[in-house]
Amino acid sequence: MTALETTASRPLARIAVSGSAAAQRAWARRRDPQAQWLAALVFVFLAASAAFADVVEDYLTGDPIVRWDVELARWLHGHSSSRVVDVFRVVTLAGNAAVLALVVAATLALLLRRRLIADAVLLAAVALGIEALNGALKLAFHRPRPELSFVHLDTYSFPSGHAAGSAAIYATIAFIAARWLKPHAQVLLAAAVVLLVLAVAFSRLYLGAHYLSDVLAGLSLGTAWAAGCLLGYELVRGRRRSGPV
Repeated sequence: MTALETTASRPLARIAVSGSAAAQRAWARRRDPQAQWLAALVFVFLAASAAFADVVEDYLTGDPIVRWDVELARWLHGHSSSRVVDVFRVVTLAGNAAVLALVVAATLALLLRRRLIADAVLLAAVALGIEALNGALKLAFHRPRPELSFVHLDTYSFPSGHAAGSAAIYATIAFIAARWLKPHAQVLLAAAVVLLVLAVAFSRLYLGAHYLSDVLAGLSLGTAWAAGCLLGYELVRGRRRSGPV
């Protein structure tokens, strides 16, 4: 081996050693609850991001989901009930931007009162980020709303802001609140949040405000954004606990 080849191989060797050491540390911490939580956040982020990308691809390429969008919208509209419509008009308010803003503001006030600054910053970042991201994506795709609708909106349809906002914000609030709850209460809280978000998402379909792909894209987008923000939050908090190296 020449001197040039030896010199060039050293950085590669250092990278390989560093990667191997990192893998060994990760394997050694596989039973650590914090490491498992971080791994779960990475998995959720990647899975939700892949789901969002898949829905976007299906929409852009006119895959069968676009046909299912129209067929499901027509079926729901044809089988709708005025009483159920009234119920979902109330349910859907849980994902309304103004209602979400009030929920976030009230939660921020409580967090700041308790001097939980990091949690307040996390929630603010999630809320502002998902609204900005969803708004930008609506303008990018500029998909018209369904024609058969019980509500009349001037904004674009893809992705669903109600689904994205409720998924991201309620999940983050549940994460913050879960620290002060016992394990069984945490499970109940998680189940309640999932049911609430799904109810909001289905309300958009029943009211004809969105197509199925809009809602699926919103749910996956909100989940990915929340998971990404929580992952960053946990990594920063972990570094602060470990202190300077």
